[in-house]
Amino acid sequence: MRNGNRRALATRTILRLALIVANESTWPSLTARCPCGLPFFNIDPGQARPGIVVMPAGDGKFWVAFAQDLAAIEPREFANVLAQYPDGAGGVNLQPFFDLITIHELGHSFETFGEIRIPTYWLSEIFANLALHAFVATHLPAALPALEVLPTIGSQGRALARRMRAEGYHSLEDLQAHHTGGGDAMDPLSYVWFQYRWQRLVAEMFTAGGEKGLVRFWECCKVPDVFGDARTAESLAPLLTREISSTFGRAVSDWR
Repeated sequence: MRNGNRRALATRTILRLALIVANESTWPSLTARCPCGLPFFNIDPGQARPGIVVMPAGDGKFWVAFAQDLAAIEPREFANVLAQYPDGAGGVNLQPFFDLITIHELGHSFETFGEIRIPTYWLSEIFANLALHAFVATHLPAALPALEVLPTIGSQGRALARRMRAEGYHSLEDLQAHHTGGGDAMDPLSYVWFQYRWQRLVAEMFTAGGEKGLVRFWECCKVPDVFGDARTAESLAPLLTREISSTFGRAVSDWR
């Protein structure tokens, strides 16, 4: 990208955001949609800022339940979780991982206020995850183990994969149809299983192409109508391969 275009892009994407750090007692007043412990980006109208990133203060029930479930279904691999995220009392504290997810939510804010157009929910999540991984890898490399250990174990666990494919949703089209709620909404563990796999995908993309992959993703989504009517994994994979990353396109094409 030419220097003038880089400056113009930076100018267009300066954000005015508020960061709220909330404990469990105040969490319900901020949202009824997101469990305590999971950071989120809020663009609801009538706020002091165009966007608010809400970050948990301390542990939350979501993390505790999540760790318990992973320990039950992947007990052998859970030893590695305990080693990476110890709470000092023989248990696990996932806060180092979920603190980093706040950066993922900042990625969504750039998507919103940078006026890029991403046609599916799952592509939006992958964009935010790639922004997260790129930032940690380039600016907080000491935090990479905290970012990578949990998704690696969660995405590679065979017992968890069998359970998700047998009981939950597993295709990208499943995610697109059922992440928003309603009578057929996916459960939180199913959703986080997708996030595990996406986080490993973006790590592979970054290894293959570095920050250039994130820049190409951004620039691709700035082109008006670049995606046309493509909305399915099958229809999007060739464009993702051509415009962003062969690693990306192949993963989307082969997703099961």
